[in-house]
Order: sequence, then C-alpha cells, then structure tokens
Amino acid sequence: MVKCPECRNEMMDSKVESCNATHITLDGKDYKRDTSYFDVNSRCHDCNIVNKKGNLHHFGCDIERCPKCKGQLISCGCLEEV
Repeated sequence: MVKCPECRNEMMDSKVESCNATHITLDGKDYKRDTSYFDVNSRCHDCNIVNKKGNLHHFGCDIERCPKCKGQLISCGCLEEV
C-alpha cells in the first residue's frame, strides 16, 4: 500500500475521502492547495480520493494542479524550485 507523504493515509483506503494537507509551500510561500480539479470518475484514478469540489488529492497525484502556475503539480517545475 502507498501512503500519502503529507497526510500519511493509505491512498487506496476507501474510507479516506480526501487528503487533509490543505497547504503547500513553494519558494518559501504558503499556498492553499487547489480543490477544484478532478477526473470524471467517482474516485480519482490516481490517488483514490472522492472526486468532488472541496476535496484534496493526495500529494503526488497526477491530477492535482499547482496553486502557483496552475499546471500539473507533479510536472510543472514549481516543486523543483523549492
């Protein structure tokens, strides 16, 4: 099983509906994580959270958007700047 490095919950645990890590630090600035981007399934295909506005993807999910540049967080480069 894979655990989210931020909230420490098992990503495939069906009892977990959302990550609880609400902020991320990029370049020394604290950003509120994006809660509006989801795929079309009832649960995220990558991190298994319930897809609904207000829920947070687990850190490292390929769906999560960067709060700084709005690109895909795992590949936008903003994490590498930290």
